[in-house]
Amino acid sequence: MQLGSTIIETFQWWEMRVSAQLYTVRNCGDLGDQLQLAAACGYADVETTGLHDLTAPQMARTVAQSGLRVRSAHFDWEEFEGRLPEIQDLLERLECPVAVMPWLAPAARPDTAEGWKAVSGQLSQWAAQLSGSGVRLAYHNHDFDLVGYPSQTPLEMILETGNVFWQPDIGWLGAAYLNPVEVIGRYADRVISVHAKDVDPGQEGDARWRDLGQGEIDWSAVLDALDRTVCSDLFVEHDESPSPTTTLTTGRRFLTDLLKGRI
Repeated sequence: MQLGSTIIETFQWWEMRVSAQLYTVRNCGDLGDQLQLAAACGYADVETTGLHDLTAPQMARTVAQSGLRVRSAHFDWEEFEGRLPEIQDLLERLECPVAVMPWLAPAARPDTAEGWKAVSGQLSQWAAQLSGSGVRLAYHNHDFDLVGYPSQTPLEMILETGNVFWQPDIGWLGAAYLNPVEVIGRYADRVISVHAKDVDPGQEGDARWRDLGQGEIDWSAVLDALDRTVCSDLFVEHDESPSPTTTLTTGRRFLTDLLKGRI
């Protein structure tokens, strides 16, 4: 499976998909149940998280039975490190064009610039391997990778590579008191998708997260910024949703209405 370069290069805001991030529904049964819930909330496209304790053929079969498309797939560092052939097999079966590395456990996070450069180098190597199958590798930020060294944050070091894309988590940008529009503009050529979640940065921990439109993110301005990127998907997410169905349903409606209003 190859993803033609002209496809990714011609994405514009009117072609963005409003998609579901399955982390939002991770406590709602097995993969089949999660996909069924996403479909019931009106989604046709999703982003998966990990391998769901399934083999590549089993996971691909479960997705096929759901009728949904996997636009992007998250795998943590340990999965990339120890199970890359399985990941490549799964992505090919799913015809999934994007893989995302979203998480380094606290104990694995470097505490020096040299350590983060090593992380960046390894991500670049994995990106090169995946590109042979037409898959792009992206990095997903939290807040720990947005601060640090006098001239470079870990995120900046990672994006210095020529072949690793970026999946901004808009909620985490807001939680770190950064302007999402400014940061997106700085790396416009690297933004491949986003996690669309809202935030009240004045709160702590999981209490800070909000469903879309109920926090302090200026989503109209964010969409304006994404208009100038190659972003293809807006993945609706809430880290600790009290009602995943409400999060997905209202999030899809909120973003769909904003996008329609821009035509």
